[in-house]
Amino acid sequence: MANANAPVPEKLAPEAGLGAQDAMKLFIQHGVGRRKLNEIAADEIAAEKGRTPLVDRWQKMVATYIETQCHVITLLGYTPDERGIGLYTQHLQQALATCSPEVQDMLRIAGRDTYRMVLANAFDLPFLMEEQESKGELSIVDARNIMHKVSLRMQAPEVLEKVAKICSTASVTMNDSPEAQQIDMARRHTVIQQVMVDDVYLSGGSSSLVSECGFGEGEDGYVKLQFQLAEHQGDPLISQYVGTAMMKLLEAAGIDLAALQRQVQGQA
Repeated sequence: MANANAPVPEKLAPEAGLGAQDAMKLFIQHGVGRRKLNEIAADEIAAEKGRTPLVDRWQKMVATYIETQCHVITLLGYTPDERGIGLYTQHLQQALATCSPEVQDMLRIAGRDTYRMVLANAFDLPFLMEEQESKGELSIVDARNIMHKVSLRMQAPEVLEKVAKICSTASVTMNDSPEAQQIDMARRHTVIQQVMVDDVYLSGGSSSLVSECGFGEGEDGYVKLQFQLAEHQGDPLISQYVGTAMMKLLEAAGIDLAALQRQVQGQA
């Protein structure tokens, strides 16, 4: 555990970034992270009986990923919280800007593969890694076309209306404390996630967006799509598509975008 009184790092060497990714893989493959992901995968049995929704398990997966990342960056001198992750990410981006293209690609691939490992373990789809190696990566053109379709669906009037309706009907009277505001914001984000899964990606069964894009039906198709898109998660055009559409969803959910931006800046 890092000394709370120790100064935080001012920069990150590319080698340290690669080491952090290796440590992440170690904990995901063999440590507490793996055990937690196995527990999430075991929830699939309950999910088949309608007790554990996909969004709940996805949130647990993300939480496990963040917990593991916090543990790793603490060993590098960062605080084990969102502020520490924000500073580590900032330093990693600065390191990427100054290192060679070969090292940049090594860091990108390491991050991609770690995320894919988390996905495959959390949703008990171990064959995804071998399947991807045999089929190859999704092309950037295909990835952009898919995410363009996703962004258009995210902004469909019926999707925005559903988010707005659920958030307004589920609204409860809460005080203005920071804790209450965080709880309310988390609830609204969960609504967005649920509508994204149900109405953007999976609506329509055999004619759903994931099925149309060739990834099969249901939550396995959704996970397979996210697995493939990991190769292009840093693409600026895809980020633009998703960012523009997400702004519309946040507005529909009644989330104060200015307040959200201040919160993010305060954690960075």
